[in-house]
Amino acid sequence: MAAVAASSIGGALLGFGAGLVPGLHMNNIAALLTAYGASVFGLFSAADAFAGPDRAAVLVASFVSAALVGHTFSEAITSTYVGIPAGDVVSVLPAHRFARAGLGRLAVRTSVDGSLVGVIVGTLCLAPVCLLLGPPVNAYSWLRPSMGAIVLMFSALLVFFEGFPSLREGPDPQGALRRLLRASIILLSSGVLGTIVLHTDYFACGLPDLPWMDRGFVQKSSLLLPLFAGLFGLPSLILSIGSRTVPVIRARGVKLAGGALGVKEVLLSVVGGAMVGWLPGMTAGSTVTLCMPGAKDADEESDIDSSRRFIWLYSSISACGAVLAVGALFVLTRARSGAMDAAAYFLGDSVSGGMISDSASPAIAMVLAMLLSACLSHSIALYVCPRFERARRVICSKSTALALIAFVCSLSVALTGTRGALLMATACCLGLLPPRIGVRRVMLMGCLLVPIAITFLV
Repeated sequence: MAAVAASSIGGALLGFGAGLVPGLHMNNIAALLTAYGASVFGLFSAADAFAGPDRAAVLVASFVSAALVGHTFSEAITSTYVGIPAGDVVSVLPAHRFARAGLGRLAVRTSVDGSLVGVIVGTLCLAPVCLLLGPPVNAYSWLRPSMGAIVLMFSALLVFFEGFPSLREGPDPQGALRRLLRASIILLSSGVLGTIVLHTDYFACGLPDLPWMDRGFVQKSSLLLPLFAGLFGLPSLILSIGSRTVPVIRARGVKLAGGALGVKEVLLSVVGGAMVGWLPGMTAGSTVTLCMPGAKDADEESDIDSSRRFIWLYSSISACGAVLAVGALFVLTRARSGAMDAAAYFLGDSVSGGMISDSASPAIAMVLAMLLSACLSHSIALYVCPRFERARRVICSKSTALALIAFVCSLSVALTGTRGALLMATACCLGLLPPRIGVRRVMLMGCLLVPIAITFLV
């Protein structure tokens, strides 16, 4: 237990620190750990002189799980204060809207409180969800033959809620149809891009490459870095270059406190977390859109309570899904994230499928690591947030945005060469469109939904 606690603390600190660097996703850290798997395994074995091979693998899996949760908490800070767009951008994320109003600390507190509740709820519901979706009920086996249709229906609902967020026809039906058309184009365009990456030989195409890329190909999983950086990371940084320094004002009548919002939100966290943790292609952003279709981030005038509810639910679903993904890993032998894929790599034969009780020891260690990481990361986030707010002139400056753009581009080119550079440039052009035309960025998740639908249907 002491070794698990030590590895959990180390993972939490690594994940939290990485989350403060925009563009450095947890999947990249997981890929580096697996790329140097022998060294990592040896390091954890040496850290505990009495650790056998199986025990060292559990320590690494605990480390990765804790890093995943720590990254989730620190993202609340960077997603609030970094990449705040200029005032002429149509679609603005709720956390950025809070920061522009001087309520960034409220957004961060709401997000980290939601993440903490999500980890706790996910832990309490892990066994029931595994028993329902896995043996003995096997609900996932019933759903799997129809998974392609489910993904298509899910995509259609995302587009529908973009045009009719309140589930009723508004005063401007032509405007709703225009939003539906724009959302469909964005989702399908990102789907084409994702299909090229995941279902073609683009990773091994005959492009002239950089001197250190001497194998003639790039791992498909590595191309996810320039894909997601281009769709989500770089556009936010580019649009923030024209923004002004975030003011700090005191809003009267606003409580600077987070916390769970109610039983309904907690139940939605469990349902959404199960979708994120068990179903392919589901993300917290797209799932919260189904759970809360009326939360439209293009609306600059939406009230504080509605935006706060969206932020809390998004964070809670993301954290709950991270915990429930442990169940999917051991019951279905399916890794729904890069972190779980890295954990499966190190655990090896320990991930064999079946009842969750058959793999109780590593599963319990990973969940305990997540709980410890959540408690530690929650405290660190609340400590760091005021410092970030005071440093807003530096964080929101053009120089910082340009430096982060250079860092993300350099990292992507170094790992994926010219193929990644071309992919990232194309993805960035597409990622700039949704905020400009008033479409939610969640439509860009077509880059995963369309390839997954093709996988199950073809």
